[in-house]
Amino acid sequence: MGKKWLNIVYKEKNSTRLKKHYREWADGYDSDLKDWGYAYPSKVKQILEKYITVKKGSKILDAGCGTGYVAEVLKALRYNNIVGIDYSKDMLRVARSKKIYKKLVCESLSKKTSLKGNQFDLVICTGVLTSGHVGPSSIKELIRLTKPGGYLILSISEKIFSKLGFKRELEKRSNEYNYIKLSKPFIALPNHKDSARSRMHTLQSCLLYTSPSPRDGLLSRMPSSA
Repeated sequence: MGKKWLNIVYKEKNSTRLKKHYREWADGYDSDLKDWGYAYPSKVKQILEKYITVKKGSKILDAGCGTGYVAEVLKALRYNNIVGIDYSKDMLRVARSKKIYKKLVCESLSKKTSLKGNQFDLVICTGVLTSGHVGPSSIKELIRLTKPGGYLILSISEKIFSKLGFKRELEKRSNEYNYIKLSKPFIALPNHKDSARSRMHTLQSCLLYTSPSPRDGLLSRMPSSA
């Protein structure tokens, strides 16, 4: 049963039907991700341990948190000031049961959220910026929510990075952040035949968010992957 869900949710274009899919999948979601070898938790852990310094009391946003699967790594690393946001109340129900989050918010990342800007030391958004879910315009909101000097950890599939406009959006906002780390491509779900190749983009917010002042330059500022 679980094997069908990945294709269903990533091909769905209707947000109402997508919510229905996640409602039906919520209770089996973690089990399926574990079976498929979900790579994002280990990638987030590696970034936090090797490439950026985030103090234990730092305020963290898990953007598109789903069931809190990735946040389990944060808990294991002794981070405990975590806010989660997701538009599926059914996925949030599972997340709430894990007692990881200080607060859970049921809202979409596809538009400006009710969350106050410039408040998070770290924003994590994995498995969300992709086809049928949250588009490139959300990067503006994720940067708005991040403190100056704070970090963003974003996963974006290689297949849709240029095609769906994520590359263009990052170029447009290239004066609002600095690239810290760009990972090598990896298979997000190594045990699933339809899994995409993704990269982890680690950014550092470099200014107080007021209004965008775009300029080109992502390609010249993007670090070599390692």
